[in-house]
Amino acid sequence: MLLDRYGPYAVIFDADTDAVPVFTEYGVWVGLAASPDSIDELIGVFEGRGQAAEST
Repeated sequence: MLLDRYGPYAVIFDADTDAVPVFTEYGVWVGLAASPDSIDELIGVFEGRGQAAEST
């Protein structure tokens, strides 16, 4: 298991799965990224600048 930072976010990489849990630096749940490649998209949606924000 590896804990890494993406600015104000913390992610946990686990060699046994592609899914990546993402939290804010204060421990607020952001979501579960399906893969490491989708972390940026998940953070964007959480911050209101992703696809979810565009559809409203």
